[in-house]
Amino acid sequence: MGEIGGEIGKERILGGLLKTGQTTQYGGYEDDGYFEKGLSSLYTVLTLGQYAGTTSITLNSKTDAHSNNCVYDRRTKLTWSRYAAGSVGPASNGKLPWTTNVNGEGIYPFVAAANLALLGGYGDWRVANRKELDSLFNIELNPGTPDTTAFPSWPTSGTWASSTTKEAANAAFLSGYNYVSALEVRAKTEAYTCILVRGG
Repeated sequence: MGEIGGEIGKERILGGLLKTGQTTQYGGYEDDGYFEKGLSSLYTVLTLGQYAGTTSITLNSKTDAHSNNCVYDRRTKLTWSRYAAGSVGPASNGKLPWTTNVNGEGIYPFVAAANLALLGGYGDWRVANRKELDSLFNIELNPGTPDTTAFPSWPTSGTWASSTTKEAANAAFLSGYNYVSALEVRAKTEAYTCILVRGG
């Protein structure tokens, strides 16, 4: 891993499904761990220049000194904020409701504040959707967190997706990394972490 060079934009990366990350073969069957089908993620960790230091993201008079570090996935063409929200939210622990509460706290006001502050030098951050979050799963890791070099402190309590479940408009998808990277549904008023992404 390293900084993005001038040649990355010229690379021809073929599309396709990503690997699940499973490398263990269970019970002698020709399972996922046997074939390991799919493409490996190609992460580049960005820490120099505009990606160094922190950017102050303020929400409801609380400030998250958010790292400018980013992770670029050359397979999906997505750029991820390397770390989750921190020091904001009702409990000042980075956990925010999907909907905006009476104090103006929520994942979308947080994104707006990050864009206003030009996190990492960019103003087009958004909340990742269900499929984008799923692209980070590595089910060989316990508890299913993404690559630990690229994302060294990924939250295990659950990360909001921007996708709403069809069955209930008051609930949204939550990527729960606390056990086998389960995809859950939670009430939008509950508070969970938020990961920012751009591109795609």
